Amino acid sequence: MTTISTTSVSVSLAQLISVIGTPAPAAAATNAAAPSTTASSGAAVFVTFSDQAKAAAATKAESDQVAADTLQAYVEAHRTNNTGAATSTTDTASTGTPDAQPTAGSKVEAIVAQIKALADANEPPPFQAFTPTKSLSNSVTFDGYTLSLQTNASTQFYGVSLDGNGTAIFDKHFGPSDQAGGGSGAPAGVAIGTAMVDNNEAEEAITITQNTATASSASISSSSSGSISTSAVSAQSSQITFLVNYATGQISVAQSAASVSAQATRINQPGSALSTFA
Repeated sequence: MTTISTTSVSVSLAQLISVIGTPAPAAAATNAAAPSTTASSGAAVFVTFSDQAKAAAATKAESDQVAADTLQAYVEAHRTNNTGAATSTTDTASTGTPDAQPTAGSKVEAIVAQIKALADANEPPPFQAFTPTKSLSNSVTFDGYTLSLQTNASTQFYGVSLDGNGTAIFDKHFGPSDQAGGGSGAPAGVAIGTAMVDNNEAEEAITITQNTATASSASISSSSSGSISTSAVSAQSSQITFLVNYATGQISVAQSAASVSAQATRINQPGSALSTFA
């Protein structure tokens, strides 16, 4: 079973650190032991990457971890002032004086919050299991294909079957863990796939994709005027998607198509040649 995917967010923490700047190290106390560097379990900022970004991030995971630790240290260093007291701002409503400018630490915290918000927005939805509570039956016929849906609350069965145009496929679920699917008879250029919608077992999309291409050519020639030849090629891709909801028994259909074509003409005259493309 295939899954449907979305927009990715890619953030380089090393670049963020270079813009903000690295904080100056605090003065070491006399006779104090040399500090040790440890990685905090909450230091790194975790972001969901696209496939391309994941491949790039894998080659620099170590440097990104150092950048994340440095960023966290910078935030912690600016939580308090030099005397150890927590920084504060003045409330305009209570004192009538302007608010204090935000500290560098608060700016970094705001950036980190924005990064986390973008990462959360691009996280896939959590998986939602489905168990039928109603026994339902429904079917829809479109463009020669008939899709049938069935659920059975007593046996926890739910599934679909697709027939038409010489094609027969099925996708059946037996309880929360067992599943069977297959098909036969798809003609050349036709592909059929199924996928959950929004990571929800109660919704499934069955997509039929058909790709066709044609080519033709013709030529005319004579000894006195030369020759002319033309060739053309065209391709078309169309999709039919059945969207089913096992919880309600509802079935909807959507269709889309795209095509492209090209033509070339070549004229050969005595002593010259001319070609045009369209």
